[in-house]
Amino acid sequence: MKWTKFTVKTTHDEIDAVCARLAALGYDQLEIEDAEEIRRFIEREKPFWQLADEGLLEKSGASVSFYVDGDGGAEGLDGLDFTRAVVCEEDWIDNWKRYYKPIKIGARILIQPEWEPLDNPEGRAVFWCDPGVSFGTGTHATTRLCLELLDRLVKPGDTVIDLGCGSGILSVTALLLGAGSAFAADIDGHACDIALRNAGRNGLALTVERGNLLEDAGLWERMGSADIVCANLVADLICPLARRLRAAAAGCLIASGILSERAGEVGAALGGAGFEVVERLDSEGWAALRCM
Repeated sequence: MKWTKFTVKTTHDEIDAVCARLAALGYDQLEIEDAEEIRRFIEREKPFWQLADEGLLEKSGASVSFYVDGDGGAEGLDGLDFTRAVVCEEDWIDNWKRYYKPIKIGARILIQPEWEPLDNPEGRAVFWCDPGVSFGTGTHATTRLCLELLDRLVKPGDTVIDLGCGSGILSVTALLLGAGSAFAADIDGHACDIALRNAGRNGLALTVERGNLLEDAGLWERMGSADIVCANLVADLICPLARRLRAAAAGCLIASGILSERAGEVGAALGGAGFEVVERLDSEGWAALRCM
């Protein structure tokens, strides 16, 4: 099926007026992109970001888009600065799937997009996922390094805590590897929903809570301690949380989401809290630390 996408160029201050005009014309399913809001979001969430794409910070202006059936026109756009482009539904629903293939990690893990046929003669633990709605699919170095360590470390019955859980890939995979229970947390409510969805997709029960690790003492009390703690966060979170992580990790801590150039700084902060860094893995400019 073909659609025509109309994109109206505007400014931050005029977005509401443009949306109101389009809604009055019957175009009420609107897609908004606002460079000013992007900058405000990055500034607001700065404590939780290792880095931001400079391209996002350099953008200016705003736009409002809507779609109409077929390759026809749209009425009532006189005086607006707009562009139009014909797109096929298959292009923006299915074509991206060609880039996601099953991924083998370590000796025991297989990340499996749900639309791909399963080929698993080795009997690996299969994490079924839909990358289109996930924040972690095993392709990014930080996630992959954590999975490599989990592949070696998880034993039957282990308890696991997954901080900054995103899609839930780490906690769900730990359960697939034989962990007895897992507690996952993220500051993003949408991520928590997706983690629960991925647990269900894999037929597993996962405890997930939304919370701010820097400010919510109750969250730490509820999660308690675990044999393995995964903190796939950023250096600016791991360092101030070092003592809380020490209290939560009854056995091993996997700290990731760390730029390689900052691994020494993070290791020192963890060492000051009583951890010993026993292993470091690096990939694509990122580092993961295994601590005891």
